[in-house]
Amino acid sequence: MRSLLLATLVLLLAAPAAEAAVTVDMRVAPEEARYGEATEITGRALQDGVPLAGQPVVLEGRRYPFEGEFAGLETGVTEADGTYEFKRELDRNWDLRVRVGEAVSGRERAYVFPAFTLTFRARNSRVIRLTQRYRVPRGVRLDKPTIFYVGKRGVKRAPRVATGELERVRAGRYRSTAVVRIPAAWKGKFRYASCFRYTGGSGMGNPRASCPRRFRF
Repeated sequence: MRSLLLATLVLLLAAPAAEAAVTVDMRVAPEEARYGEATEITGRALQDGVPLAGQPVVLEGRRYPFEGEFAGLETGVTEADGTYEFKRELDRNWDLRVRVGEAVSGRERAYVFPAFTLTFRARNSRVIRLTQRYRVPRGVRLDKPTIFYVGKRGVKRAPRVATGELERVRAGRYRSTAVVRIPAAWKGKFRYASCFRYTGGSGMGNPRASCPRRFRF
């Protein structure tokens, strides 16, 4: 009996301890940022469901055209509740993930759109000139036209009224313009918007995004 107890004890001591399961999740906000804006990457690391504090976190990424392996971009440490946070300005679309030890989060794609400003100038009480200016990294080429929408002030939707071809002003700067006549019944009161599509090969914006026939404000 004593030998059996000793043998059982040896087996128990030799049995490997169960490894604690570490998991890490990740969220990207906004999913679609403008060039020059910060993208926030947040999440939480858990060990067997319990917050994992004080652990190194590595933000990894793979830049458009998403070739090759993920590489480390930035490091941080989890807080007492297991959370972490990164803020980063991205210059193209990126695939992102985070790593805590051997645990790796799921992959998320962060879309970065060209920065743009839309303005108008009144030529007279019935005619306006719309101008949209774009800012992108110097090596990026854009070629898709800008679609302009104009509606009476107060409406919830506005139709397409013009398409402006893209003009390269200088490296990293583009511009589209359109001249639009508005009805006299509007008495010079209107609202306006714009939309542009993804330029193939630019790596900026969502290739699946489209422009509506009528813009919803």
